[in-house]
Parts: sequence; C-alpha cells; structure tokens
Amino acid sequence: MLLPRYVLAPAHLTGQTFGWQLNRDGLFLDCHETFQPDFDRDVEAAMDWAEQIIGTRQDWRHSRAGGPDQWTAVHTHKEPGAAVASATTDVLRGLEPGTLVVAVGPGAAGKSTFAAEAGIVTVISLDSLREEISGGDAGDQTVTPAAVERQNTLLEWDLSEGKTVFLDSTNVEAHVRAALVGRARWHGRPIVALRFLPHLDTCRARNAARPPNRQVPADVLLWQHDLARAATPQALIAEGFTAAHDVVTPL
Repeated sequence: MLLPRYVLAPAHLTGQTFGWQLNRDGLFLDCHETFQPDFDRDVEAAMDWAEQIIGTRQDWRHSRAGGPDQWTAVHTHKEPGAAVASATTDVLRGLEPGTLVVAVGPGAAGKSTFAAEAGIVTVISLDSLREEISGGDAGDQTVTPAAVERQNTLLEWDLSEGKTVFLDSTNVEAHVRAALVGRARWHGRPIVALRFLPHLDTCRARNAARPPNRQVPADVLLWQHDLARAATPQALIAEGFTAAHDVVTPL
C-alpha cells in the first residue's frame, strides 16, 4: 500500500498574502499564512502545522528541481533511532575525484548512516577515532582533542593523495568549517557541504535510542541544532564551499 505524498511549499495565497500550501498527491489540501518573519523558523513552523494536519511526524526532503523550494513528506515506519538518509545519496553522483565532503549537522542527524549507505570509499569519523584512541569508548569526550588531531592528520594525508573523503563529524561551528575550507584550498580540492538537519524531535528520539555513553547532552544537542540551522546552503557557499546541499531535512 502506497502512503500519500504530501508536499509543502511557500505560496502566494491571495492579494498581498504569502504563506504555505500543503498538497496531497498533487491535490490542494490546505494553506496558511506565513508564521515567522525569519525564513528558517517559518519553515519549521510550517512543518509543525503540516504534521498536525497529516496526523504524524514526518521526515521532510527539500528540493528545488527546476522550480521553487518545496518539501516532500516521507513518513517512515522505522524505529525512532533509525536514520532516513539513503534516499538522498544521489547528491554524491558526479563528484569530482579528490573532493572533500563535509557533513554539517547535530548529533543523531544521520551522518554516519549516510556515509555507510553512500558507499564513500574514505570516511574519517571522529566517533571512530575516539573509540580507537580510548580503547573502545566512542563517547569518551576526554580524548576528543587527540581524536581531532588524528582526524586532521588523516585528512591532510588523504587530501594530498587525491582521495575523495567524507568527514563524519558535526562541523556546526563556523570557525571549524573555515579551517576545512582553507585546508581544501591549500590542496586545490573542491569542498562540498552536506547539511543534515532533521526536525529537532527526530534528533532527540534518535539520540535517546543510542547507548548511554554515546548520547549527546540535551543542551548540547539543541546548541548543535541551532548552529546547523543557521548554516544554510547559501551561508555555506558564502563561507567558500564549492557546493552545499540539504541532505536529510532542512529542519
């Protein structure tokens, strides 16, 4: 049985009124005026409104293929801890060899699952490095400085070898991304940002399903989510990335 296809898009409603329109299988379902003056927060509010109409939480895929922005709802029957990144790995097609692909997103956003399902040859995972250095505990934050140093050493080596690399860490802070852009430019490599930003409730549910030593504190998860929300594709391009994409959901 196929689930209904819901599409949420900004729309000119009437006169000078702009807002959101929700369609189901191509047929008009409902509309609502703009919720918030800030566009990113307006998108989040529109999703909450749409989910109230649909009756369940949804994962939203952003697209702008030959037209305006729109978000397609993809309801999944997976457990709360499961990620839904596999349908978006198409963004990696046609990557120039030697590209540095940088994940940008809070904890439990689906970055590692994406890397595994995308079949990227070289993945540098900060969690894996923490596990290696600590002797088995990927959640041991006391070894994070050593893990970051090791990450940078591996990244330098792989870029010098011309490998396509996926950097699997949060990278939500602008100064961290600036250093990565500078490193890619030094090696003459393209650098692509993939923003992972499911709804905050989705991140919280996935985070709660993790082993206790891997769970991100609630305040840190919120901080990471807020920073990732500010890192829009337009902002990432302005930072110097060759390309930037929303991969899982925009909010």
